[in-house]
Amino acid sequence: MKIIGFSESTIKWFQSYLTERIFFVSVEKSLSNAGKLKCGVPQGSNLGPLLFLLYINDIKQASESTLLLYADDSCILYQSNNTKEIETQLNHDFNNLCNWFIDNKLSIHLGEDKTKCILFGPKYRKKETRNLNILYKDLKIQQYSSVTYLGCILDDTMTGEDMALFVIKKINSKLKFLYRKQTFFSKPLRRMLCNAIIQPHFDYACTGWYSNLSTKLKKKLQVTQNKCIKGLPPENK
Repeated sequence: MKIIGFSESTIKWFQSYLTERIFFVSVEKSLSNAGKLKCGVPQGSNLGPLLFLLYINDIKQASESTLLLYADDSCILYQSNNTKEIETQLNHDFNNLCNWFIDNKLSIHLGEDKTKCILFGPKYRKKETRNLNILYKDLKIQQYSSVTYLGCILDDTMTGEDMALFVIKKINSKLKFLYRKQTFFSKPLRRMLCNAIIQPHFDYACTGWYSNLSTKLKKKLQVTQNKCIKGLPPENK
């Protein structure tokens, strides 16, 4: 914090907040002895996210590729027309980041549901490219045709199809619920509920997935939006 530019008084304030903390483990009616916390930040606190971001402030020095950070969700991006070059660079940066985590007493979840790789490219080049071989020690990172990042589904050809189908499914399920309960809701309340629990699905990251959609999917989205406006139930398909 001193290197970043925080004053001595501010640093001491944070020190008083973080030091001499203890924890207990509770199992049914049994309580463990108190243990001292030697690292980490209080979970659920307002200062927790800020302190975490300060702690990982220099993580970008461990990667030559583009590194996207959103709290503890990290993503490495490297662009090239050569698949072998992408593989080499990602292996280099991914292993550097894993080592950085170890050096800074942090853990990285290497399970298939947490750490994934994907190769983006146009459809006409998919047959020419091979799967990426990204490794950390003896562990291979599984490659997928689509991944979810910050709630947005990204497919390897960036068509936006998977995200659009997901949005339509979510909206239709909520429309069915609202239709079943429509006798309890006035028109202004129905409009408010649509704006609150349905419209965000249309809007979220739409600049990233809507523009590349096929005409057929755009029409399906339009039909779904029309149902929201008219208050009609979705079709059972």
